[in-house]
Amino acid sequence: MYILGIHDGHDASAALMKDGRIIAAAQEERFSGLKGDYGYPRLSIDYCLDFAGIGGADIDHITLSAKHLNPAISYIKRNANFSVSHWVKEQELFWKPLKFNNKKVSHYKIFKDEGFTTDEYYDYRGILSGYMTEREMKIFLKRRVSYIAKSLGVSADKITVTKHETNHKSYALFGSRFRNEPVIIITAEGIGEAYNGTVSLYKDGRIETLSEMRENHLAHIYQYVTLMLGMKPNQHEYKVMGLAPYANKYETEKAYRVFKKILKVEGMEVKFDVKPKDLYYSIREALKDCRFDGIAAGAQLLLENILCELARNCVAATGVRKVVMAGGVAQNIKAIKAVSELDCIDDIFVPPAAGDTSNSVGTCYQMAYELAPKTYDAHNAIAPLSTAYLGPKFSAGEIEAAIKQDISGKDFDVRKKADNRMIASLLADGKILGIMRGRMEFGLRALGNRSIIADPSNPMTVDKINQKIKFRDFWMPFTPSILDYRAKDYIKNPKNLYSPYMTMAFNSTEGSKNRGELAAAVHPADKTVRPQILEKAGNPKYYDLIQEFEKITKVGALLNTSFNLHGKPVALGPKESINILLNSGLDGLVLEDRIILRRA
Repeated sequence: MYILGIHDGHDASAALMKDGRIIAAAQEERFSGLKGDYGYPRLSIDYCLDFAGIGGADIDHITLSAKHLNPAISYIKRNANFSVSHWVKEQELFWKPLKFNNKKVSHYKIFKDEGFTTDEYYDYRGILSGYMTEREMKIFLKRRVSYIAKSLGVSADKITVTKHETNHKSYALFGSRFRNEPVIIITAEGIGEAYNGTVSLYKDGRIETLSEMRENHLAHIYQYVTLMLGMKPNQHEYKVMGLAPYANKYETEKAYRVFKKILKVEGMEVKFDVKPKDLYYSIREALKDCRFDGIAAGAQLLLENILCELARNCVAATGVRKVVMAGGVAQNIKAIKAVSELDCIDDIFVPPAAGDTSNSVGTCYQMAYELAPKTYDAHNAIAPLSTAYLGPKFSAGEIEAAIKQDISGKDFDVRKKADNRMIASLLADGKILGIMRGRMEFGLRALGNRSIIADPSNPMTVDKINQKIKFRDFWMPFTPSILDYRAKDYIKNPKNLYSPYMTMAFNSTEGSKNRGELAAAVHPADKTVRPQILEKAGNPKYYDLIQEFEKITKVGALLNTSFNLHGKPVALGPKESINILLNSGLDGLVLEDRIILRRA
C-alpha cells in the first residue's frame, strides 16, 4: 500500500510510505533553489513517485497536511522570500494597525510589488486578504485538493486532509523506536491550525490527547527576539540559540526578568501569566536597555525553563518517563538537552526536521494510524524512521556530465576512483571538502551525504569555513559526526540517548585531549556538542571514511556542516555541488567516487 504525504505550507515537502515504511522524502527547496519554498511541492512529489516507479493511479491514499493555510502568505511565499526588512515592514504596516487601531490592511497589497517569486500552481483569485478568514481558507482548501487531484490524475476522493498539529504528534511518535511502552508526546510551535501546543499519551496502541494549548507562545517570543536582533524569523532562530551561551549571568537575568512575566505553566498547559498588549512591540519596549547577547540568553532560558516544567508536570500526571517531541520548538537542541537531563526523564527522542518540513512524513504516519485497526499490535506494522537518507542519488553519467560542463578548463584537477583512504588523507592534511555521495538527507541536517567535512581538531577550520566557504556568523559553532564506539570519549550521555540525526545536544567530556580533538566542533562558549552519533549500519561508506581518518589522526570524528552557501538550500546533486565549489573557498569536492581538487 502506498501513501503519498504532501505538505504545501512553508518548507514544503513530500513523502512516500510503502506498507507502513517511509521510503522517500524531500523538501521542495532542494529542487527549486528557494530556501524554505512554499506551495504545491511538485518536484518533490515527482521525485518520490519516480523513486518508487509508480504514478498517481498506483497511490492508495494521498494525504494533505493542514486544512487551514493562509492563502496570501502562501501566494507570496512569505518565509522564503522575506528579508529582515520585510518582516519589520509586516509588523509596521499589517500587524500594528490591526492590533493597536483595529484597522485592516491587505497583506497582499503591502507586498505585491516586491518582485517576489510567487506560487504558480494554486488558484488565489479573491482570497488574498491575509486575515485567514473562514471563507478564504475553505475556498483555498477546495482549490488545493482540486489541483492536487488534477495534477496526479486521481479522484479528489482519494485525498484526505489531516490536521497540522496532529501530524507533528504522529511524526514524533511513529518516527521514534518506542512502540511497546507508554510515551508522552509533546508538540510546540508558533502556529498550528487550532493549537500551538499539545500533550498526548500513547498507550496500548492508542493516542490520548491530554491538553491542547492556544497560549503556548514560546515559539512566537523566540521568533520576535530573532527579528529584534536583526535576523530572519522562522529561519535564524538557531543563530539566537548559538549566541545565547556567550552572555554573562547579569545580562541573561536582566532580559529573563522581562520574559518570565509573560508565560507560566499550569498542569500540562503553557498559558499567559501577564498577557502583553502585543508580543512584538511590548517585548521590544521592555528590552530596550538590554544587551543583544543577554536578550538571546534570556529568551533561551525562558524556553528551557518552561519546557522543563511542562515535562516534569507531564511525568507527574501520567507516571510515564519517556518523551517524544516535534514542532518547531523541538528543533531547539539546547532546550531538548535541558529536558533530557531532568531526573524524571528516562529517554527522549526528537526526529529529524521536527518543524513543518516533516509534516509530509507526519501526515503519512497519521493516515497509517487511522487506517490501522485500533489495536496495540497493529501499530507495530508502522515502521519507525530508520534513516534520514530519503532523497535522490545521482548516477556516474550525471556526475560526469556536470563535471564536463562546469569544471573543464578551470583550475581544478579531477581524479577518478577516490577512495576513503585518499579522502581521509586530504582531510588529515587540513583540506576542507564538500561531499555528495548516496541519497540526499531529508531535513535540515547534513549527515555525511551532503556535507562539508574537515578535521575537527584544527581550530583554524572554523574561521576558514565561516569566512571563505559558508559566509556565516562568526559566533556559530560547528558539529561533529562521531563514530559510535568513540562517543564516550567526546560526549557525556549517561542515559544512552539515541542521537543519529543531530537533534540532541550533550556536554562534552572534560580534558584538553578530548576537547582538543573536537576543538573546531564544540561550542566555544559552553563546550556543548550537537553530534551525529554514527552507527555503521546507518551509513557504512561514511562510517568507513571516519575510520580511515581515525587511523591517520587517532580522532574518531569529523567536523560536519551542511553543504550549502549561507542562505541557500543544501546541495541537491552534482550541478549544485559544483556551484558551491566554484563560489566558495572549498579545497575540493567529492562526487561519489570522483574528487575535484583546487589547484594550489
